[in-house]
Amino acid sequence: MKTTRADRIPEHMAPQKGHVRLFDNPILERLSKITPVTVLAVYLPVILLASWQSFSINIPLRTYIALFLLGLFVWTFFEYCFHRWVFHFTPKSDFQKRVSFLFHGVHHQYPNDKKRLVMPIALSLSVGALLFLLSWPVFGDWVWAYSAGFAAGYLAYDLTHYSIHHFRHPKVKWARNLWKSHLDHHFRDSNKGYGVSNYFWDVVFRTR
Repeated sequence: MKTTRADRIPEHMAPQKGHVRLFDNPILERLSKITPVTVLAVYLPVILLASWQSFSINIPLRTYIALFLLGLFVWTFFEYCFHRWVFHFTPKSDFQKRVSFLFHGVHHQYPNDKKRLVMPIALSLSVGALLFLLSWPVFGDWVWAYSAGFAAGYLAYDLTHYSIHHFRHPKVKWARNLWKSHLDHHFRDSNKGYGVSNYFWDVVFRTR
């Protein structure tokens, strides 16, 4: 195992096998690792709770479905934008380079590190809570149904990302294309293929 401390991050390095230590602090190091089982254990109850809260205010079923699907669709756009302009922002200072590496660079350098294929829970819940608060003024009580769909989109994204790096190409054509699109992003051109759970927005913005 190679060791990279947060204050000693290489600027350029080709993808490598294995994994890397990011922090000397054992607590921070542990928090930087996560498995898909943890994501399921956290976000399935979140989705169910948001859905239950929706029906507790007597939301019509068809309204719930419409808002759920809207949240799912908005997630796909957020996924594309976050990956393209946050994960792949161009760092200018040494501090920004360290942040960029910790956020996403480590994944490109060690793309098959199975404990860093999904976003750490502390980070994803923080971002999710902020987006929930920002959505409340827009949707009011209907925010629960919308958020259930958004969270389901996030869960699908994390599980898809883990599967792409952990399992072989599937036989189903659409899934095989999804696998190829993301692996091309890693090993052919990281300036394209920003969608993970889908490549709809890559088609729209011509980054396929």
